[in-house]
Formats: sequence, C-alpha cells, structure tokens
Amino acid sequence: MEEKNRNMTDERLSQQLRKSKGGKLGGKILSLLGVVIAVVGIILGGNIALIVLGGVVLALGQAVQGKSKDKASQQTFDATAPDIVSAALENVQMNPTPHLLDAKDTNIPLPSHTHCSGSGYVRGTYQGLTTELCTVRLTEVSEVQREETGMWEKNEREVYTGQWILCELGQEFQTWLTIWPRDRLDKLFGSKTIQTGNEGFDKRFNLSSDDEAATLRILTPGRMERILTLADSSIGKFAVNLNPDGRLYLAVHSGRGFFDIGKGRETPEQLRQRFARELRWFTDMIDAFRGA
Repeated sequence: MEEKNRNMTDERLSQQLRKSKGGKLGGKILSLLGVVIAVVGIILGGNIALIVLGGVVLALGQAVQGKSKDKASQQTFDATAPDIVSAALENVQMNPTPHLLDAKDTNIPLPSHTHCSGSGYVRGTYQGLTTELCTVRLTEVSEVQREETGMWEKNEREVYTGQWILCELGQEFQTWLTIWPRDRLDKLFGSKTIQTGNEGFDKRFNLSSDDEAATLRILTPGRMERILTLADSSIGKFAVNLNPDGRLYLAVHSGRGFFDIGKGRETPEQLRQRFARELRWFTDMIDAFRGA
C-alpha cells in the first residue's frame, strides 16, 4: 500500500513538473515579448506608452515563470522532504519557529548585500545533536533612473543562494575558526590566513581564527584530509564556521536551495536521490567535526 501511495504521489509530482516546464516556457515567451515591445517604443523616439506596456508584459512573464516554479517546488518539497530528512535526522520538525540558524551570526565571508533571508527551515537531531538546515538568499537592492521615463525604480539582484546547516556539537572549543575557499572573497575577510602545513588544504582554503595553535589542534591532519575528500564531491564552494560554544555552520554556495527542482528535468526518483545525496554530504561534514 505504501509503495502504491508513493507511485501515486510520483505520478502527480511528474505531472506538476511537466506543467512547471510549460509555465516557464510561456513566461519566457511573455518576457521576450515585453522586451520587444519596450525596444520598439525606444526606437520610435521614446514612446512612453509602448515602453510602459513592454515593462508590464515583461513583469507578467517573469511572474508567470516564478509562480510556476514556486508551485512545483512546494509540491516537490511536500512530497519528498519529510521522508528524506527523516532518513538522516530524528525528531524532525518542518518549518520550526523560532529559527536557530542565523546566517548573520557567523564569521563566514559573504558578498555585499542589502537583505538576507532564509526559507525551507527543517530541524532535527543528527546522532543526538540538534541540527537545522535552510536555504539562504542574499539580495542587493539599488535604485536606478530610467533615461526614457525619468522615473526611479528599485532593482533587486540576487547575489547569493546557498544551502546551510547549523549543528550544535554539544562541546566547547578553545577558539573559533572559519574555513572558506580561496577566491575573490579573500578581500572581504580581514584576518590573515593561517598556514596548516598541509599543502593541498592551504592551496584550496583560507583559514582564520584568533588562536592559531588551538586551531591547528582542532584541524588534525586526518580531519583536513576528510575535508579535502568532501571538497571533491561538494555541489558548490563551501565554508565552515566552528564556534567556541560548539555551533558548527556549514554553507555551500550552490546557487540553489535544499530540495530545489532546478530546471524540472529530473524524475521524482532522480530528485529524491539527488536530495538525499546533498543532505548526506552535510552530515558527512558534520561527522568530520564530531568529537573534535
């Protein structure tokens, strides 16, 4: 009976995913039409009516795309997330309040942004440790003045989307430490990078702390090798923030959230496998720090 119910759920989910693809296509066509109308208005000497109409059609097209994906994403979350999370965590709570995970309460370097928001919160216990996951989005809001109309408009741009997990390790540490990839974000973090002596680790990651000796006692050679191994299977660039009170933050800049359907091309079973694989990566990283 359970297998039958799951197949029925998969059938409905497959239908919704197909509808989502169709809705996104229709939205793209509307968006393109809006751009064409606006361009024609500009070419005709700044025809305000056409420019405004083009903007309205473009906004409608984008809204159709977003609504279609949001509906499919929510149905996918409802149909898959509880089982997948329950296989990895115990005492699962969907959308718990208040939230434990706060991206602003970490030393993880992030792009410049105006707003920070979280969604899809799930809480449970992993190996007896309180754990919470969510999707973090950062947006930058700016005001631009349209030359053709002279009107000021707000422009919101997404600068970061990633999967985050907080795990309370239940033990205290002598210092905090933050690990993040070597790239353009280096300039956003003021502290000097600590050299571990592991050439592979030092080439791939920055390491910051206020106590170098204590940090190197935490990051044993074996632990660094485990981190490097997991780095090879990560779905995006990731950062780690370990706090003295035992709070461990893991953040993957994947460009998508947990249980994200992507372009909607995967079957429900393929989605389940991907979701489970992504969650397992996080629990494997938690294992690398448990008992540190």
